[in-house]
Amino acid sequence: MEYVFELVPFKKEDIIEIVTNSKDFFDYYTLPEGPGGYPGLSSIAVSTYLKAVYDVESIPHVRLYDINRLALLSIANTVKEFGLRGLLLLRGDRPVEGMIVNDIGSEEALTLLRKKGYSFPIGLLLSLNFSLERILERISVKADFYYVLNYSDSKCDVLREISRSARSNNSRLYVFILLGVGKNIKLFKKLHQPFVYPEELKETLLKLKEIVDGIILSSPLEPLNGINILIKNAI
Repeated sequence: MEYVFELVPFKKEDIIEIVTNSKDFFDYYTLPEGPGGYPGLSSIAVSTYLKAVYDVESIPHVRLYDINRLALLSIANTVKEFGLRGLLLLRGDRPVEGMIVNDIGSEEALTLLRKKGYSFPIGLLLSLNFSLERILERISVKADFYYVLNYSDSKCDVLREISRSARSNNSRLYVFILLGVGKNIKLFKKLHQPFVYPEELKETLLKLKEIVDGIILSSPLEPLNGINILIKNAI
């Protein structure tokens, strides 16, 4: 099972601290773009920086609410030419500045990039808050990988079904694990997001080991604390 870290790019100094303390553990980093609709650092720029300076793999996210097809293809060219690990396509949250660009959706963007001949892995999001029927329909487009949101133990059986479908399409499956520690517990509760306490983490990893290809650790406000807890509980 692969271990991935959600590295939110807001400040260069934070990125450097996190990567220098964890690059030997994680298989790769995944880089949100404008999380929550707020401006951060460009995920494609950070991904290129990480590869050039630290020789670590990462997957930048693309907020399709912010760009048109030309911008998408420019980003894809960057991924290709700099040999980045791949690209995650999503609409994103409503931007706090400017207007939504309704030029292309995530599945349509996936089709466009494939028609253009890009061979790097391209991924989509899956939310367990949707019906199984809708989720399986999204899996049928056969993205190279999927990131699964809103996981909790109560949805383990649904995840097994999703996993079987994904594997039949040769799609890789990664599940977000929100680790509740320190300041972020209040945040998760406010957002009504399912999360895992540190003492529950090892059991959760054991359950997921045979179901998914990897987990994505999300530990906002407490990144290094969360990383240390995962390293201690890794299986």
